[in-house]
Order: sequence, then structure tokens, then C-alpha cells
Amino acid sequence: MIVLIILSIRTPGSRNIIFNDLFVDWSSDIILVEGIFDAIIAGRNAVPILGSTLNQNSVLLRKIVKEDAGVYIALDPDAKKKELEIIKTLLDFDIEVWKVNIGDNEDVGSMNKEQFQKSLENATLITPDNYLLLTLAMSM
Repeated sequence: MIVLIILSIRTPGSRNIIFNDLFVDWSSDIILVEGIFDAIIAGRNAVPILGSTLNQNSVLLRKIVKEDAGVYIALDPDAKKKELEIIKTLLDFDIEVWKVNIGDNEDVGSMNKEQFQKSLENATLITPDNYLLLTLAMSM
């Protein structure tokens, strides 16, 4: 049995790679999560952003826009502001975005796969029209 333990991947060039890129089906919707353990729980087509940012020059954002992949976003509750910024950026590029509510969980990695799947199925489609409502709701 081989056990792989990944403590942290935080390299200066981490914004220049897409973790898990070889296993992502870019013709399907993807799930953006913060870390590697979150991606393990989120399952197929989960891409960790390795932190809580996705700037406009990132390789990942360019790939999402190029492939016109729909995005489910499931960041940690303590990253609400960054999550809103990412949603806004994706909407600016006409990408379909769904907000996954992970409830009172610390992060996706603290959920089991069934809990996350249920949250994924109940995700809310975010449009430019309801983005403002989301920002108000998340600021409370």
C-alpha cells in the first residue's frame, strides 16, 4: 500500500499551473475548490485553486474561458469576499456559475462525499441579475 501525504503546495509559480489538469474533462462543468483535500471530496472535475484567489492573469481562468466550462464554486466560508470576486470575474467572461453552499462545514474537505454531492445538486445559478442579491446575502 502506498500512502501519499501532501502537506502543502504553495510554490511561487502555483498560479502558472492547473492542478489536476490532465484529469479534468473541460467539456463538462468544473468544480472550483480551495485545496487538494477539498478536491478529493468534490470528486471528478474538481480543480483546487490552491488558495482563495483566481486573478485575471491565471492559467486556470484562461483555460476556463477558452473551454467555456461552467463552474461550480465551493470555497471555504472564511473566503466569502474572494469567492464573490471570483464569481464576478467569471460572470464578466460570460461563464455560467453556480454557488455551492457548504452549510456550517469548515470546508469541502470536512464533508463526506454524499454531503458534498447533495450540496452540489442544490447549488444556485448565479447570474449578473442576482449577483447583487448574493453579495448582500453573503455580507450578512
